[in-house]
Amino acid sequence: MKLIVLHGPPGAGKLTLAKRLKSALGYNVLHNHLSVDLALEVYPEFGQDDFFDFIDSLRSQAIEKACQNKMAGLIITFCFDLNSDLNVVKKWESIISDYGGSMLPIYLDVSAEVLAQRVENPSRNGTKKVQCPDLLHTLLGENQFVAIPNENTISINTNALCEENATRLILEQVL
Repeated sequence: MKLIVLHGPPGAGKLTLAKRLKSALGYNVLHNHLSVDLALEVYPEFGQDDFFDFIDSLRSQAIEKACQNKMAGLIITFCFDLNSDLNVVKKWESIISDYGGSMLPIYLDVSAEVLAQRVENPSRNGTKKVQCPDLLHTLLGENQFVAIPNENTISINTNALCEENATRLILEQVL
């Protein structure tokens, strides 16, 4: 199985591009908020107690189940934080490797200014995604949303790319 890890800060366009990749590749999408939203239903507030451990467990189980079900590929979206998520990604890579698959991390590099515009996009309304530039600024200051340190990581600057061109660049790397 091929695990494509689309990662970047909030507002980078991870889910938007994941949907386009799903259409092009036929891979299912395990997007960030599937697990976050589930956790928010069973925890009083974001980040409380073992909130992140619970999310990490859900994602790892889903990746392993996809491998067991012999899926050709899976796309996961993720706000990778170098300070807290390196072991999580290593676990995913280990799971994939145990089943003879491979992981392709793709970092969506976007400037803080463009992110601030994107988080106010009406498409985010009605979701639990970051929608406020002030909250985004706080998150960018508290976290290191950087490219996953992996020899296979691809970095794509999407500041000025339309969805179609960003998808094409990713597909060139995947196919």
